[in-house]
Amino acid sequence: MAKKANILIIEDDRDLVNSMRVIFEANDYKVRTAYNGKEGYEEIQKRAPDLIILDVMMATDTEGFDLAYQLKNNPEHRNVPIVMVTGFTLKMAEVGPERWQHILGEDWPAAKMFEKPIDPDELLAAVQALLKEARKS
Repeated sequence: MAKKANILIIEDDRDLVNSMRVIFEANDYKVRTAYNGKEGYEEIQKRAPDLIILDVMMATDTEGFDLAYQLKNNPEHRNVPIVMVTGFTLKMAEVGPERWQHILGEDWPAAKMFEKPIDPDELLAAVQALLKEARKS
């Protein structure tokens, strides 16, 4: 029997976390949760997940990006696929891209990005594909 993939959801919207948890657990994934970047990093230190779903804007507008770059710069965690979920592009349209230029100019830290509201079928398909690809490497 194959090992269940372990997904860590780091998102401050508890309703969205619960919705994603239902989707993933119904598809036989183990799910852990954290509600901000600090909690998420602590969970990662306890046990590295097979995949991370990460919100961009939590306590700060760039908390998710900050965590993603921290993980990508750490040899222990750089190969963990990250799926970002965000209202970031809407926020960027409201206030302008200049505020995030330091982020936009860097290598992208996520394997995939979804704009909120998220289509559950698309999210599940992306997670399945990323986990399948990660198992190959």
